[in-house]
Amino acid sequence: MKPLDRLILDLQRALGEDRVRTDEEHRLTYACDESGIPELYLPDVVVHPQSTHEVSVVAARAYDLGIPLVPRGAGTGVTGGALAVHGGVLVVFDRMNRIKEVQVGDLTLITEPGAITLEVHEAAEAEGLFYPPDPASLDSCSIGGNVAENAGGPRALKYGVTKHYVLELEVVLPDGSVHRFGRPTKKWVTGYDLVSLITGSEGTLGFITEITLRLVPKPPHLETLLVPFPDVRSASVAVTEILRAGILPRTLELMDHRAIEVVREKAPPNLPPETGALLIFEQDGKEQEVWADVERAAEIFEKHGALDLLAAQTEAERDRLWRARRSVLTDLQESYPIVRSEDLVFPRTRIPEAVEMAYRVEQETGVPLCTFGHIGDGNLHVNLLYSPEQQEQVNRALQLLYQGTVALGGTISGEHGIGLLKRPFLAVEQPAELIGLQRQIKALFDPKGLMNPGKIF
Repeated sequence: MKPLDRLILDLQRALGEDRVRTDEEHRLTYACDESGIPELYLPDVVVHPQSTHEVSVVAARAYDLGIPLVPRGAGTGVTGGALAVHGGVLVVFDRMNRIKEVQVGDLTLITEPGAITLEVHEAAEAEGLFYPPDPASLDSCSIGGNVAENAGGPRALKYGVTKHYVLELEVVLPDGSVHRFGRPTKKWVTGYDLVSLITGSEGTLGFITEITLRLVPKPPHLETLLVPFPDVRSASVAVTEILRAGILPRTLELMDHRAIEVVREKAPPNLPPETGALLIFEQDGKEQEVWADVERAAEIFEKHGALDLLAAQTEAERDRLWRARRSVLTDLQESYPIVRSEDLVFPRTRIPEAVEMAYRVEQETGVPLCTFGHIGDGNLHVNLLYSPEQQEQVNRALQLLYQGTVALGGTISGEHGIGLLKRPFLAVEQPAELIGLQRQIKALFDPKGLMNPGKIF
């Protein structure tokens, strides 16, 4: 019997045929993700474990037989990180989705990796607490995927990204051994920080099977402004001055003219017709302090040419505004044949230069760009909008964007990861010696190179 056939038979006996699937229709469900990669990567078998023990059984048996292992959350990643590029066993965590406990006194939440991020938010807020990381796909992405990619989101400006809230992880290594990294305490410095190593490792070092998250008290007051500008340049200059003034907003988001156009039906109806860029300014905290920040920010916005200041008067208005912002990428994907979403990050003082660099690339290559994202922390989602016959121009645009980003002191990925799509460009930012060191770390956890192969390096 071939090793793969032997593995499938063993796993079906251990987990049941309903959770070890080999039929092509089921496997095709997991052959793509949200990256827009046109190729389908068909896993040989799809497994749906329900416990850490079952993950351990799957990993140990596959690793012993030399068969690749690929972890997958909700499949909302945009760099191909959860695709089975070499076939093998795709381990889907949709049935390990319980939020186990919210420990109010300790300000912690314990969850399985398949829980949807919005459910984590709701569980925390039901206890008067707050889990800040909020990726755009929070109503569909899984918390395990967030940890694997070190996801960010609009609130990262004030609160930080996923890694700032992960206290402890239960991890199954490729050989099936089970380990706990970190402690459920506010501080610990006993040994290397393996929690931070796993967080953002894109599923290349092991399977995350349980997560202990740090929570914070829920802010008592929230105010939201929508600020239209005539162009992205004036908006970006205003952002730089906001931060220099010592104001630290909860969110400070940008949408350029193409982003506005694609969500216009969802945006507030009273935007000035000459609007070429939008900022979303949001602040939370004690009411008096929030209003003080809003008033100072409004003065700066007006100084730099804001066309209006539109405040969300109700929770419904705020929800409508954020629905428009969070739907930009999906609406672009419905409007253009191919959308390549980049997540470039720049030093905040160089944001105006970064914006100008991106539009120079558009002019030089002829590839239309749509820019939106977390401008307050320097994280711009520069989206390339194109047809298949433009791939050569797109490759040139990507090279110019990445080189321009690094030249400005930035990084080619702030929250999406390297995965499959950005793998050819890692050397634009990192020297060979650094890449080699990371390969050695990978080899310590995964000597056979079977854990999510073909990603990052």
